[in-house]
Amino acid sequence: MRMGIFKYIFSIIIFFSFIHAYGQEDSLYVQPEEKEPLKFLGLKFGVNVGRFADFQFKPERFSYEGSFDFNLNNKYFGIIEAGYSEIDLEKDTYNYSLEGTFFKLGMDYNMLKKYPSDFLGIGLRLGRANFSHSAENVSIEDDHWPLFTTSIDSRTYNTYWFEVSFGVKGELLKNVYLGWSAIVKVHISGGKDESFLPYDIPGFGKGGNTVNLGVNYYIYYQIPFDRK
Repeated sequence: MRMGIFKYIFSIIIFFSFIHAYGQEDSLYVQPEEKEPLKFLGLKFGVNVGRFADFQFKPERFSYEGSFDFNLNNKYFGIIEAGYSEIDLEKDTYNYSLEGTFFKLGMDYNMLKKYPSDFLGIGLRLGRANFSHSAENVSIEDDHWPLFTTSIDSRTYNTYWFEVSFGVKGELLKNVYLGWSAIVKVHISGGKDESFLPYDIPGFGKGGNTVNLGVNYYIYYQIPFDRK
């Protein structure tokens, strides 16, 4: 009789131990969070206002640059940037001219979660420039020969580079943003004729450098589609 009671109690303990263990195992299971589908929220276009400083600090250069980005979930931004550059440099020993365009394609990633209408993040770009340059009235002095003057005919190049950037954008007014970015540009190919290096490659910078640093200052306007 007593052995039967012990078997009964032992069976109950085993049963509830099994239920408890199963409950713990079930509580450890966390249902994976569903990823939010990508949703197009707006188109933003901007102008690089930093280029206007060239009139003061680089009067030999005239350039402008614009940007378009495609907002996906306020997290990912497809980027298209393009611009034009023209240089007319007059020195005592030569006159140099350059004209060209550039195009950049890439993506930005927003690291902010609390303020989704603003941006703080990183970006990647692949850039391409097409330009031509030439030099006239090139004076060559020599101690043993008279002053010699020549010219270098126009040469055309394509240049490719890769960019990594870190930047911020803040909404000043509704749908109006102000932003800046610090950029590292790494030359990939093209535009490296050592006999006649370009003074400045459109969109990239100094033609003799493999790596260039830059800063952009933009003002943007966003065409909203869904701000929720």
